[in-house]
Amino acid sequence: MHPEQKTLLTSALEALGPERVTRGLEATGHTWNDCFLAIALYGAPAALARQLQKRWRREHFVGTVLGVRMQVVNEVVRAWDHEEGTFRALAAEWLELNRAAVPTGPVVGAQCPRAVVARVLLS
Repeated sequence: MHPEQKTLLTSALEALGPERVTRGLEATGHTWNDCFLAIALYGAPAALARQLQKRWRREHFVGTVLGVRMQVVNEVVRAWDHEEGTFRALAAEWLELNRAAVPTGPVVGAQCPRAVVARVLLS
């Protein structure tokens, strides 16, 4: 993959974010009904295709939804259709580096910051 292609694909992944990239990787098809972008953006087969029925410039519409240039959308479509394995590897690598931290509950046995401050002030 050329550096320019990787840059375009990375900008698409950044625009989508970790949750939608993960969802998009569940895609198995190569049409606007069930491709990576369809599942990533709408979470269900055919939802994007229904939106595109009203549009004659599909890549432009998807670019507008994502907030990226049409060239970025074209590169995602090309990579997904012709280099799916490479695209999946790039997306997995991107997810490893950019996965959002999952919020967790308080650690059992951890002291509340107020308790720590009170103990410091009293000592």
